Parts: sequence; structure tokens; C-alpha cells
Amino acid sequence: MYLSRGLYVFPNKNKIRRFMYDGEEAIELPEITFERQLVNFLEINLTPFNEALDKLEAYTKENTSTDEFLKVMHAIGILAESFCQDEPVYSFLLCTQFYAYSWEITDFNQLYEYKEYAIEMLRNMIHAQSFFFSVADAYCRYEGTHEEKVNKVFLGRERIFSFQLEQVIAHTDVNTKMFQITNPKLPYNRGYRFDNLPDYIWYIFLHAMEFDVNFSQCDYCGHFFIAKTKKKTRYCDRGRTDDGRTCKQIGPQQIYKLRINHSELLADYDRAINRNYRRVERYELKLDDEKQGKDLSYEEYADWLQSLHAAKLAFMSGELSEEEFREAIHRID
Repeated sequence: MYLSRGLYVFPNKNKIRRFMYDGEEAIELPEITFERQLVNFLEINLTPFNEALDKLEAYTKENTSTDEFLKVMHAIGILAESFCQDEPVYSFLLCTQFYAYSWEITDFNQLYEYKEYAIEMLRNMIHAQSFFFSVADAYCRYEGTHEEKVNKVFLGRERIFSFQLEQVIAHTDVNTKMFQITNPKLPYNRGYRFDNLPDYIWYIFLHAMEFDVNFSQCDYCGHFFIAKTKKKTRYCDRGRTDDGRTCKQIGPQQIYKLRINHSELLADYDRAINRNYRRVERYELKLDDEKQGKDLSYEEYADWLQSLHAAKLAFMSGELSEEEFREAIHRID
């Protein structure tokens, strides 16, 4: 039997077995590689949660009634249950956080405290994606071997590894219909239980970075992908036109035209990314209360970087003017 509600994860060579246990029933998800799970997380559209977070933070005890608070919390609960149905592990972990720390609310003060918890939970999820996006972008941007890139990204940043692992033991093989998690007894399978999304993604990220799996970023659209061969691949296979043409088919020509007509603007784009990442590096070496001047947190940098990638794609497709793209490049200067 399972211990409590959570996501139970068992490594299986370069893949993981995942079991969602809701307190009554266990459902096994398809096996997935660490790197594919990471890419999937980076691709989630968290815009609805950003909007929900903004609205939730605007509510105070003075300007909101109990009924209004309840409606907002109910809406966030529905959003948590319904988002990202193609990969239900994210929704399951987010709902687990709601269920694990919720209680029967009997007065306005309890409701307000729960609102503060919901804000922190949503903010942590959004910041987790921002952080991993910025680190993955830096990893793909550097040239060199896998080891050199990992060292460059993580060297001197020990304090960012702040997640927790809860180890569990499967008493019998996880291939059996119902395995038991009890005291260790051979033969057993070692795994982990997760009840929140940021800790799970930390676990996924570290294992995805452990081996060189050709984790790449598309030069055209900026999305991350896993290349099919060890040969350096600069463009992904995502469809980008109405007739189904992919980044790999249209990207090289578009980038070539762009560099001919806007070489200085693209150089400015590259310089801005390198300059702002150095600002993050300076900030990471300081205490939280020492940030000053041009220093940037990961959250500030990642927010700018994600919007910049979107601006670049819009510029290449003609939806954004050169001046608007330049404004996006220098938004946080």
C-alpha cells in the first residue's frame, strides 16, 4: 500500500516510472525520460496562473468579502485541476499541494491565511519554470563539452539547490499489480515521493543534466528540444506554418536573411543576453539584502528572457517592428 497522497517516482535506467496516488487509487503514467519531462515542464503555458496570481495578490481583508475570496479560491482550484491535461503530473502535484495543506475554513482569518499560502504556492511554481528556463538557456548558449557547460552554469551556485527528496522503498517489484512501501527488505526498488511541483522538477532537472543527451534550443523559435542525433542540431521539428513546415525547414533561411538585414540588432540581442546573465551571476554571489544597482535575480532575468524570445520570434515573422524589438532587448537596462 502507498503511504499517502503523492507522486511516487522510480528510476528505471534513463527513464522513470511514475505512479499518482490520490489517497485511494493509484494510476501509473507512461514511462518518460528525465530530459523529456524537463522539456515538457519548460513548455507549459503558465499565463493563466500569472493572471490568477495578480488577481489574488490584489485582494485584501479590507477590499474583499468572504464570498469573493471563496470564489477566487474555487476558480484557482478548477484551474489547477484542468490545466495541462496532456501531462497530468503537473496538475496532480499542484492539486496535491492544495489538498495537503487545506483545512475546513470556518472564518475569514483562516480564509485569508489560506489565500497567502495559495499565493506562495503559485509563485513558487512560476518561479521554478522561470529559473529552469534561464539555466537551460545558458546551458544551450555555451559552447563546449557537456561537462564544461554544466560547470559553467552551476559553478559557484550551490545555494540554488534547495529542494527536498523523500525516499521510499517499494517492498516488491513495481511491475506487480500493487506494490507495498514498507521497511527495506530485499528485493526492493528505491524511489521517491513528491507532493509539490518545484521539488519534483528539481529532481528531474538534476538527472536530465547528469548525462549528455543533446539537450538543445532552437535558434529560430527559442524552444527547447532533444535532438535525435549527437550531431549539433540548431533547429527543432515544430510546425511553424499553415502548410506544416518546421523550424528546421524554414529557420536557416530566415535566420540568414535576418543576419544580413539586421546584423547589428541581432548582435545587440546577443550582447544583452550575455550582459544580463552576468548581472545574475553577480547577484548570486551576494546575500539577498545586498542586491543593488544593475544586479538581477533569476526571476527578473528569466521573465525578461522569456519575453525576449517571444519578441524575437514575432520580429522574424514580421509581427514586431525593429524599434519594438529593440525596446524588448533593452527593457531591463
